[in-house]
Amino acid sequence: MRPVLWGLLVFVLCLPLIFVLYLVAAARYPAMDGFTAKLPSEVGAAVAQIAMRKVRSGKDESTALDRVIRLDPENAEAWSSRCHRNDNATAADEPACRKAIALGPTAWNFSGLGDAQERAGEFCAAEESYTRAVQATANEALYLRNMARAAMRCGHTGASVAGFEVAEGLDAKAAADPDEDELTKDDLLKDREYLAVAYDRSKQPDKGAAMCTKAHPEWKICHCELTETSVKCGNGVGSLQSKK
Repeated sequence: MRPVLWGLLVFVLCLPLIFVLYLVAAARYPAMDGFTAKLPSEVGAAVAQIAMRKVRSGKDESTALDRVIRLDPENAEAWSSRCHRNDNATAADEPACRKAIALGPTAWNFSGLGDAQERAGEFCAAEESYTRAVQATANEALYLRNMARAAMRCGHTGASVAGFEVAEGLDAKAAADPDEDELTKDDLLKDREYLAVAYDRSKQPDKGAAMCTKAHPEWKICHCELTETSVKCGNGVGSLQSKK
């Protein structure tokens, strides 16, 4: 009996190692998913968590996301990634974003929902989603800019002016830092161009002209207007430059 007992002891001690090896193998080989699905849901969730590394690396992201969600339908990170996929950021993403919000009501997920709604032309709904994103943070310029842009197209000019004013102030402060990259300066330019339009629409043409000149001080005459998808500014009657 003694060898049997020793064998059982060794087996019990090796169980955690065997379990870990199984998780690693199952995460690497999708062919094992059928068997994994028959095990307790906690096992599938653990395998999905390891499989998410492939999603984070950007390799076969779409296929990897589908697999993770099959293994763990309540994986918050996977749903958030699907919500923010750049190759399908349309109204079709809205259900994924709502699922992501249900699992994790973060500013990033609310922003994803707002983006899907905005691209679908649902500007008032997008404004509300972006506002939820703003409320979940401490005044981040990105979410304020998004909210203000959607508010303008929804017809809420006052909210648009307020949002762009705060975003412009935050981006101006950040752009003053010599260590900041060009993206921050691009964001500041967008703030000012949209704000010029917002001032015009709120019947403050002098402020609009001043903000447009602030955005493009090298131009003699500056005017900005809203297009179907963005904002465009021009130097007098010259060519127009379009900004997202």
